[in-house]
Amino acid sequence: MIRYFQEGGVITILIALVSLAAWLVALTAWFRVRSVVKFLAGSLSADYQTKLFIDARLLVLDRMLRILAAMVAALPLLGLLGTVLGMLSTFEVIEGYGTGQPSLLAGGIRRALLTTQSGLWTAMPILLMHEIISSQTRKAAYEANIQFGSNDNQLPNAELAVDPT
Repeated sequence: MIRYFQEGGVITILIALVSLAAWLVALTAWFRVRSVVKFLAGSLSADYQTKLFIDARLLVLDRMLRILAAMVAALPLLGLLGTVLGMLSTFEVIEGYGTGQPSLLAGGIRRALLTTQSGLWTAMPILLMHEIISSQTRKAAYEANIQFGSNDNQLPNAELAVDPT
């Protein structure tokens, strides 16, 4: 594992850090949306305070989903940055030693491929988690609209008020 980070360089470490932060946001959002869904299922009252509580929770979830989406978008871009840096180092080797030393070229190409792989592999499961949480948030917003009998608890993201079915 340490060898993987050494070969991938700083970009691989940065990808790992962004990935860890994204998982922290994703898991926090997951637990929050589950608590909203459970609260709505067990709530018998439809008073104004309850509505404000649910609206505040849904707004926080919307913001968390936006942050998570930005992190998911950044991970493959960081991988691409690592690819560019790896190819630049390969061209520096070609400039200094020519193409007669394939073992020297392999290091830069390997770094380029490792960072691309890291960016893609870390983004895919987080993207799936984002979609699951987003779907649950839309469902909770829809259920809240039904329970409170109004459409005025719209989130900034207009799609959240759409029927999830």
